[in-house]
Amino acid sequence: MNTKNSVIVLFLCFLTLFTLTDCSTCQKNILEGGSLAFKLTDRQLKDDDRFTISKDNKLVVPKRTRKQAGPGIVINDSLEFQDVKLSDSGTYSVEVFDVNGNNIKSYSEIICVYAKVPKPRVTITCQDATVDFRCDVELEDKDQRSNISYSWHKNGKEFKKYVFNFSVNIEADKSEYTCTAQNPVHTNTSDPVEACSDTLFGFERWTMIGIFAGGGLVLLLTIVLVTVACCRCKRRKKQQDKEQFRLKYFNVSPTSGQQKAKQTESQQLTLLETYDNVSPQQEAQVPCQTESRPIKPKRTRPPPPPIDDEEEQPPPLPKPRRNA
Repeated sequence: MNTKNSVIVLFLCFLTLFTLTDCSTCQKNILEGGSLAFKLTDRQLKDDDRFTISKDNKLVVPKRTRKQAGPGIVINDSLEFQDVKLSDSGTYSVEVFDVNGNNIKSYSEIICVYAKVPKPRVTITCQDATVDFRCDVELEDKDQRSNISYSWHKNGKEFKKYVFNFSVNIEADKSEYTCTAQNPVHTNTSDPVEACSDTLFGFERWTMIGIFAGGGLVLLLTIVLVTVACCRCKRRKKQQDKEQFRLKYFNVSPTSGQQKAKQTESQQLTLLETYDNVSPQQEAQVPCQTESRPIKPKRTRPPPPPIDDEEEQPPPLPKPRRNA
């Protein structure tokens, strides 16, 4: 039994040691966009020394000297890569040989490349008498998200670590809180928030009230202007209709000559109706009148046309001579 227990304890210790070693596998942490350098020799690198670098058992830098062209830049005794990417993470193997082919230096190194941490955003959720705080970081890469650790500061002092959410009592706490998110090479902090901030739809209450009041005033002015414009249009349309009616009435009304003809015709009709209504006795009493011919009016000579003083007078006619 003691032997079995000892074996179990040793196995658990080995497993724990393996887990701790695996959690800290990155031997060099690089920020995305930075530079990555591999040391080639512990002495000064000679011109005829050759080196080669592999990544995950794939050749990255073929065997070459410092003077030969190839990936990376040789600076003193190191080979440097510029503008590294997230995909450059991996296990690198470095081997250096002298002119005779003897191995001068050989080692492996685990490189981890991290992206910059976006600015965290604190989300507040009110539930009865408590407030829930949550720190959100927008990252699409799940591996990068898993490498982020969180810490909280209350009024500038750190009070919680390794958690991205917590709750406080609304009545007992009116402090300012900030969330800090970090990975091994970069850190970013959120804007401060209050536990009991007077907000409406996520903004300051008075700011939202001002926005609503301004919007209501603009809407009211719009309605008034539209109403006034409609009234003026109706009034103008009514005035135009009146003017058109008047013009139409004057155009259709009869002329003075037509009115006189209608009056004469109506008088003749009246006389005929009166004659038809007269009895024979009344006709006998009326004395006979001889038919008289109408007297033709005498023609009068038209007056001579007026002589204009400005017109030239014709010369006088010559008179005949008298015999003495």
